[in-house]
Amino acid sequence: MTNTSPKTPSADVLILGAGAAGLTAAGELSAAGKRVLLLEGRDRMGGRIFTHHTAEYPVELGAEFIHGRSPEIFELVKQANLQLGAIEWNVLRRDGNGWHAAGEILSGMDGLFEKMSTDQPDQSFQEFLDQVTAEPEVKEQALGFIEGFHAADPRRISVHSLVRSNAADQEIDSDHQFRFVHGYDTLVKSLSERIQWRCCELQLNTTVTEVEWKPGETLLRTSSGAEFRAPRAIITVPLGVLKSGGIRFSPRLAEKETALRGLEMGTVGRANLCFKRKFWEDQPRFKNLSFLFTDDPHFRVWWTSNPLPFPVLTGWATGSYARALSKFSPKQVIRQAVESLANILEMEPALLNSEMQGGFTHDWQSDPFARGTYSYAVAGGSDAGRELGVPVAQTLYFAGEATDSGGHNGTVHGAIASGKRAAKEVLSS
Repeated sequence: MTNTSPKTPSADVLILGAGAAGLTAAGELSAAGKRVLLLEGRDRMGGRIFTHHTAEYPVELGAEFIHGRSPEIFELVKQANLQLGAIEWNVLRRDGNGWHAAGEILSGMDGLFEKMSTDQPDQSFQEFLDQVTAEPEVKEQALGFIEGFHAADPRRISVHSLVRSNAADQEIDSDHQFRFVHGYDTLVKSLSERIQWRCCELQLNTTVTEVEWKPGETLLRTSSGAEFRAPRAIITVPLGVLKSGGIRFSPRLAEKETALRGLEMGTVGRANLCFKRKFWEDQPRFKNLSFLFTDDPHFRVWWTSNPLPFPVLTGWATGSYARALSKFSPKQVIRQAVESLANILEMEPALLNSEMQGGFTHDWQSDPFARGTYSYAVAGGSDAGRELGVPVAQTLYFAGEATDSGGHNGTVHGAIASGKRAAKEVLSS
């Protein structure tokens, strides 16, 4: 790549990151006739949407579920005629006493979460849990839900942010969840097709390490020494990258550093095990199963591909074990997942292996362009996402799921909404 002269603007707007937020912003700005340069460190678009396609079916290594009927996603689904599968909640729970329907525990969790309030000073979920009255089993499952669904440390996540998230979920009917039949990357394709490419240039394998700025001017430097200049820039990289210091801002952004301290990046591990057939449905209790909540110390949650016909089981690891997985090779992660699943299903690992066609995983914690899974607010930081998203001197703009202020952080639709917001801020300035 040849360096661009620092005296010559590369575009009207530079966008750093070609995930859902960056692609959305590029679509909005290019449609308005702005010259956009989209810079992405990976060799692909999509960010934390990462679909691996086998010969038979797609396997999601990143985002997998559509939570509720958000207009940001469903408008794209309608326009691009994307096919969805609606998930039916057929959930089992396993403990030392065997298998049980999970309905009673899930109902107890709902009642527990309804006791959270913003009327009192913010606190961590663990502090809330220590004070509230509930059955020990319900509390234990609630802790697992916070670690699993929110990818958060219960000792740190903000109760105020959870209340906001629950209210936001209700607004989009999040009890209903969906999957993309042909892979989540069909949404990435739909977002890219909305970009007016005559006004937008995409450069992959371009790792920005420094943002030098002053009002009305930005200069982005890359690890290869290339430089790109524009009057404005939108930063859409994940929270983990910003917190790691992988991008240096000159001059420093003290207000953003304060906001970053109020947010944290979640840690989870996942393993997708692909089989020759849905062998587990040989047992009547597992027929049409969607989720398994287990007491396995490694992969506590498993889900099937239902309602899609693909013979895939996905293991979800949280907390300290998820952090430990970052030290494992992909083969070791898959091997541990097989051992955990064999224990849960009371099968010999060799028999389980004989049913397998392959296994896939991706380490988001060690991924230099992610540094974690998705964001959450720590106690006292429930407004930190909004503060992170505030423009600086009508020059630097911030988008990405972590900048969502309405309770949709950690979601693809939250990222899309943030990209639209940032583009609107640029156009109105």
